[in-house]
Amino acid sequence: MKKIGITGKSGFIGSHLANYLGSFPEKYQILDFEDAYFENGDQLVDFTGQADVIVHLAGVNRHEDENYIYSRNVELARELTDALIISGGRPQLIFSSSTQEERDNPYGKGKKEARNLLKTWAASAEAAFAGLIIPNVFGPFGKPYYNSVVATFCHQVTAGEKPQIEVDAELELIYIADLVNYIQDYLETISMRILESIFKFRFGFICI
Repeated sequence: MKKIGITGKSGFIGSHLANYLGSFPEKYQILDFEDAYFENGDQLVDFTGQADVIVHLAGVNRHEDENYIYSRNVELARELTDALIISGGRPQLIFSSSTQEERDNPYGKGKKEARNLLKTWAASAEAAFAGLIIPNVFGPFGKPYYNSVVATFCHQVTAGEKPQIEVDAELELIYIADLVNYIQDYLETISMRILESIFKFRFGFICI
C-alpha cells in the first residue's frame, strides 16, 4: 500500500484526487494534511517523512498583491523541500504546475521557479519527480472567479449575466476526473519512459 501525501488536499484538485484515490483503500493510504502544516515545521517534516508519494498542489493563484502570488508559490515549494531534507524522506514527487508558465505573469513565474526547486531536490535525493504542466481544470465544485473560467461562465449564465471576453484566445481545458485519472496513471507506472509518453500524450508535455 502506498502512502499518499497531498498538499492542498482541501482545494479543488486536491479534494477530487483524495476522494478518488480514497476509493482504492487496498492500494492507497491518504495521509492527513492541513494547510497549517506549512506554518508548523515539525508537522510538515513528519508529513514528508511518512509519504511514499507527495502530490504538491498547495498554491496561490488569486490575490490582490501579485508579488504575493509569486513569492508564496515559491515559498511553499521551498518549505516543502526543506522539510524533505530534514526528514530524509525520498517520496515520489508530483508537482502541479500550469500552462501559465509560458506567460509573463507572477503566477506562471512562481510556478516555474517552484517546479525547478522541487526538481533540484529530487535530483539531489535521487527521487522520482514529475512536474505536470496542466491546462485550465474544470469540473464539479469549481468556484466561479477562482478555479475555472468554465465555472465563471456557467455562474454568469445561470445568474442571467452576460459573460464578457477579456482575452480573445484559444483556451486549453482538462476535466478534473481525467486529471486525477492521469495522476493515478503515474502512481501505477513503473517505467519512467512509459510514464513520460503517457503524460506527453495527455497533457502536452511533462518535465521529468
